[in-house]
Amino acid sequence: QAQALNHAAARGRADTEAMECLAGAAALGVADFQYNRGNFFYDRELRLKKELKLQEFKVEQAKLWREDVRDLISLSEYKMHVYLLVNVLLLGHTVVLWCQGKFVPPDWLMAGAGIASTGALMCLLLSIWMAMHAAVAAQGYEVRLLTQMVRLPIPTWPEVEACRTCASDFEQQD
Repeated sequence: QAQALNHAAARGRADTEAMECLAGAAALGVADFQYNRGNFFYDRELRLKKELKLQEFKVEQAKLWREDVRDLISLSEYKMHVYLLVNVLLLGHTVVLWCQGKFVPPDWLMAGAGIASTGALMCLLLSIWMAMHAAVAAQGYEVRLLTQMVRLPIPTWPEVEACRTCASDFEQQD
């Protein structure tokens, strides 16, 4: 009977040791699960920050492109405004010469001067019209480029969904 009690006690100790081993393995498994889950969410957080930073870089790049377009178009507009100013001043001098010119040469020479003044007047009017048209066309082209070609990048729905993280994603890993 003493031997049976020793055997039962030994078996109880073995059962207790087995339970302790199972409890330790379960605790280790839970700790391992929590550790991996924490790493998973940390990695997802870093990935989200990376995606948001990439989006910021895309927006900054688009802003630089838009600034470049504005700078290039403003060169053309500035040139046309300078041409317009010079041509208006020349037109004023031509009108003054045409209206208040005091020539007393022969008639044939006066006819040539009148034709030259009229030709200059027409060329200057045409030049003013073309400069104004070029400035307006450059502004229109700038608007077209900024509204159709060089737009700020807006993420698509799949890109937004790719940044999202759910806890169920961790559980579905193989």
